[in-house]
Amino acid sequence: MIKHILVPTDFSDCAMNALEYALKFAKQINPQAEITILNAYTVPLAYADFNLAYDVGESEDDIKKYINSEFDKLESRLPLLKEFEYETIKTENYVKDAVEEYCLENDVDLIIMGTKGASGVDEVILGTNAHRVIKAELAPVLVIPEDAKYEDIKSIALSSDYKGIMAELLSPVKAIRQAYASEIHLIHVSTEPMLDREKSEEAKNLELHLKGLPHQYHFMVNKNVEEGIDEFAEKNKIDLLVVLPRKKGLFESLFSKSESKSLIFHTKVPLLALSASKKKVIEAD
Repeated sequence: MIKHILVPTDFSDCAMNALEYALKFAKQINPQAEITILNAYTVPLAYADFNLAYDVGESEDDIKKYINSEFDKLESRLPLLKEFEYETIKTENYVKDAVEEYCLENDVDLIIMGTKGASGVDEVILGTNAHRVIKAELAPVLVIPEDAKYEDIKSIALSSDYKGIMAELLSPVKAIRQAYASEIHLIHVSTEPMLDREKSEEAKNLELHLKGLPHQYHFMVNKNVEEGIDEFAEKNKIDLLVVLPRKKGLFESLFSKSESKSLIFHTKVPLLALSASKKKVIEAD
């Protein structure tokens, strides 16, 4: 069950859209879920780490006053927040480091954060936080595109390349499917017309983990994996794209480094990158 959701924010429109999505999602999947809203800032700020939310040259006291005032406005901007047990945290740190520090000290079941479409140099300056958080493998991360509005998750596309996959991490997908009665589409986009023996065995393993969950299987050939996924999502009106990690390496195990970052920037539907909780993994060791 998803009991604790962490939502990093910089109070931008993109981040507020992600928070609104998080609240509506939590109400459907677990109305008793705890919500933590985290703001990370750096001083001095030549560039704000999240989305250039603060003016260059402001003092730390000014920044803290601004953050506190934005926290104070949250309930009026998002009345649904009043229905949850929630806390707000501000910390002087980079976003990825702040999220990692919090996740190592607390049991976080899901991270929800916004992403703003970008290209070229803007990708380097603006949009790398979601990518960094996913790569850190702290907990499952649900990425909300800036233009994506909350809708019931009726259709899920689960994408995998069948290479050393960690199918045991499917519990969030099972929880979502149970809450929304979602259809599950298992998709594999390949540059080759046939699966090799290793991938065929991994596909069977994944089928075992999906036992009891109604799903449809789709095999597609496309020279560009990201393009193939986008086409499938648009054609089949997918509400949530799920990326299943491998045992070695998470998001970039399914895509090249450039493709994984591009998928985050350019996805039109919410994207869930599955991962084990790093805190729980460390405690288990």
